[in-house]
Amino acid sequence: MAHEIHATDRFGEVRKNGQRAWHGLGLEIEEGLTAQDAFETLGLGWQTIMAPVHAHVEVMGPNGIETKIVKLSGSGDGGATPMAHLRADNMSLLGMVTDGYKPFENMDLARFADGLAGADAAVTVETAGSLYSGRRVFALVKLPNVIRATAEDILEQYILVQNGHGGTASLACYPTAVRVVCANTLRWSETDLAKGIKFQHSGNFDTKLKQARNVLGVAVAESKKFQEKVTALVGKRLSAKESRMLLESIHDSTFGGLPTDDAVSGEVMQKLVAKRANLIEQWEANLANSRQNLPGISGTAWSVYNAVSEFHDHDRGRFNGVDESDARVGSNIYGVSHRAKVVAFNKALATV
Repeated sequence: MAHEIHATDRFGEVRKNGQRAWHGLGLEIEEGLTAQDAFETLGLGWQTIMAPVHAHVEVMGPNGIETKIVKLSGSGDGGATPMAHLRADNMSLLGMVTDGYKPFENMDLARFADGLAGADAAVTVETAGSLYSGRRVFALVKLPNVIRATAEDILEQYILVQNGHGGTASLACYPTAVRVVCANTLRWSETDLAKGIKFQHSGNFDTKLKQARNVLGVAVAESKKFQEKVTALVGKRLSAKESRMLLESIHDSTFGGLPTDDAVSGEVMQKLVAKRANLIEQWEANLANSRQNLPGISGTAWSVYNAVSEFHDHDRGRFNGVDESDARVGSNIYGVSHRAKVVAFNKALATV
């Protein structure tokens, strides 16, 4: 998917103090924009089309083999009719759905995001974009309250709203936090979506918005609990030996521990030991950098967690470079890297 985020996808971010959050991908957007303004700025206003599906069928006719175009339909007894969900701007296929599927357009998602806080409390966009050639569209909208690890280490509070076109994902919104210092992302727990809400592509928009506002209220309450966890991690001092033991525990919980001696050959075991040691050394290098040694967090369980989180956000392999991989962004928000960060957070919390 090299450079695809610059070709058929769009991605924008607010950049603060010269920092390029979210890996420096995409375009810079102004601070304070509504989701609708951000989507228009980034070119995310494209719509979608539901088109009938046809099959080209070869049949024997009076003059030999002929090709007939047959419109595919339901079984006639209430069966669903297949439909192609297409991007209207370039006619690319987003996915195959049925005639009961209700598209939720990008600007609908933007209006949904802008309406989360109600008429008296505007939300603003931190990042917004599309991934996977438009199959996933999202906006990260900022809440007014923040979580403070220390005076210099701040976690902004956000609600992530996202929608999947072509049946790839439901409409959803849920809380998340971003550490401004190094732009690490963290959903508050493994059960975020239980705290958030997901919608199928059907039903009434106003009803969805009312339910989502309830989620916003839950998110504000949950952020207070999360603040307590962060404070506890900052207050947990660790020796160099204890930090190393925590990193080893995080590694084994994330990737699996070393096999028993008789399970693999000596050569394989040697390679596994070296691979494990190399990764932990990378984490220790992150632990030694200035971002994990801010006043008040150096030598704490919080700094150990962030050393691991920074690795997953910026250094983890199997992706293209950070300036050309929408797969990396997707992994950090939704996938493997997010889940690994949750493991690291919970392991660090277990030391308190």
